Amino acid sequence: MTNLEFHFKKTFNRRAQFYFDTGGRFELLGNHTDHNHGLCLVANSSLRIKAAVALNETSIRIQSKGYKFFEFDIDDLTYDPNDYPATKSICRGILSRFKELGYKIGGFDAYITSEIPDGSGVSSSAAVESLFGYILSILYNEGKVPPIEIAKIGQYSENNYFKKPSGLLDQVGTSFANSNYIDFKNINQPYIVNLPFKMPLEIFLIKSEGNHSNLTNLYAEIPAAMKKVAHLLEGKEFLRDCSEEDIFNRIDKVNATEKEKRIAKHFFLENYNVVNAEKAIKENNVDAFLECVRASQKSSKENLNNTFVEGEFEDSPQDIIDKVTEYLGYNGAVRIHGGGFKGTVIVFVKRKYADDFLNFLNKNYPKNRFFKVSISNKAVNFKVYQTK
Repeated sequence: MTNLEFHFKKTFNRRAQFYFDTGGRFELLGNHTDHNHGLCLVANSSLRIKAAVALNETSIRIQSKGYKFFEFDIDDLTYDPNDYPATKSICRGILSRFKELGYKIGGFDAYITSEIPDGSGVSSSAAVESLFGYILSILYNEGKVPPIEIAKIGQYSENNYFKKPSGLLDQVGTSFANSNYIDFKNINQPYIVNLPFKMPLEIFLIKSEGNHSNLTNLYAEIPAAMKKVAHLLEGKEFLRDCSEEDIFNRIDKVNATEKEKRIAKHFFLENYNVVNAEKAIKENNVDAFLECVRASQKSSKENLNNTFVEGEFEDSPQDIIDKVTEYLGYNGAVRIHGGGFKGTVIVFVKRKYADDFLNFLNKNYPKNRFFKVSISNKAVNFKVYQTK
């Protein structure tokens, strides 16, 4: 009996029937582009959310390690602002959306553990959403719910039940296997192409100090600025709908602040970086890919200004980026990962220098702040436990 099965039995006084795990997501490239219908490169993470599960006819009962036990009836799917912990609201929202879309739903018991460290920027909430989506798909819908549907249902729950604004990037990263190129021009049906990442690079995450809890206003300024400039340029809602002809000169002429103009320019620059990085991945061109990562970081720093919080530079993402860049030179590249300001950076290191880089990390950062990771070739792992 595995440790997961043991804790399931201890919690529910019965044997687990099934095992599931889903991964977080890596934002390989495409910083703050999804909310304006841009281009992104995303990948499923080797850091997993794991669950021992058994069928339950009428209710959801969940114990996540380190959190409060909760349960609710599968007929009680109305949004409840008092839901706690967040996993409860997410789960209720996903069941509600499954039912609304005509899929079958049913109850289950689950004991859940997570390999995703707090503040690692790998989107544990999206991983949990995909976990519940795949549980319902596999146990009640013959595994036939498409990954894009699982992603959209997760986003719906996060937006409407968890009350957290979110694009679709995180959920695509957790519900699709491997790495993927995404074009969000049609936000209701994004264009997604599997893009196997076979380059001889090792991937690391490094956590900065601080957390995202007080950064909502800083995040909100970015899509707001992009939408404002889109309206000023051509009366559009999103920058993706604006013509790219002479775009940077035209942005310079709109009646917006310099900061808003820089944020808008980032959108177009980052889309170019994604296009070039997609080509580099297809051609297995390591140096070209690393140049795209550096260009992405340059724009995030200079245009988005989301690599540190003003007055809090020491041990910020930008502080880490500066030190890592100086150490690696052209043997790798580093960029802000996800929303930014605080959180994590993602580092790509040429494989033959990976051991040296790990020594650098051990000398400069506590072990709980850096992680050697990889891209997962599966969105979900599922197996049936032997119950006898």
